[in-house]
Amino acid sequence: MLSAADVKLKADEDAERLVRDILAESGLPIIGEELGGDAALWESGNEFYWVVDPIDGTYNYLRDQPATCVSIALMRGKEPVIGAIREFAADNTFLGVVDKGVFVNGVTVKPAWATEISQACLMTGFPAAADKSPEALTGFLRDMGRFKKIRMIGSAALAVAYVGVGRADVYYENATNLWDVAAGLALVKAGGGVYTVTETGKRALNFNVRAAGRAEWL
Repeated sequence: MLSAADVKLKADEDAERLVRDILAESGLPIIGEELGGDAALWESGNEFYWVVDPIDGTYNYLRDQPATCVSIALMRGKEPVIGAIREFAADNTFLGVVDKGVFVNGVTVKPAWATEISQACLMTGFPAAADKSPEALTGFLRDMGRFKKIRMIGSAALAVAYVGVGRADVYYENATNLWDVAAGLALVKAGGGVYTVTETGKRALNFNVRAAGRAEWL
């Protein structure tokens, strides 16, 4: 069920159908934001499957803001294997292949993360399901003081991807969905970063996510 904060467009569903048609050749199951899938694949352990967010940053797309993308991940149980994110407004393609590395527009990238948290850039946001109570916001603001810069761009997939390629250093977001972050987490892991995902219990495949270039920042 959508909340009042959700934005959905026909373009989301049309884009997912197109991606699914292409991925169907692999014969692997698919979980997508718009058309669903078997949430039990997350717990499967060894089964490969695709995770698709056809347009992440839908509100940005609607308002002609540039931070929007197509996000596709290959997962094996709870582990990301490959992540591909197409930032189409900026003509960038981010690719992370675990044990192979990170690539931007086909060029290998070695992430250069900050060495001190006081110099780090945090990517974050407030998805529709996030707790926005005064108590939660007070804790959020207190935590933000540790970082040099804070960025909210309205696309979780791009936010995590920026950490994966070293354009930012840390990503924190609560109550976000697997399709929002799966590809980005593959980039983070492929680049040598770390992450945690904790189930919220709010709905299937909904998590509190932390990703960073350095484990002590999680």
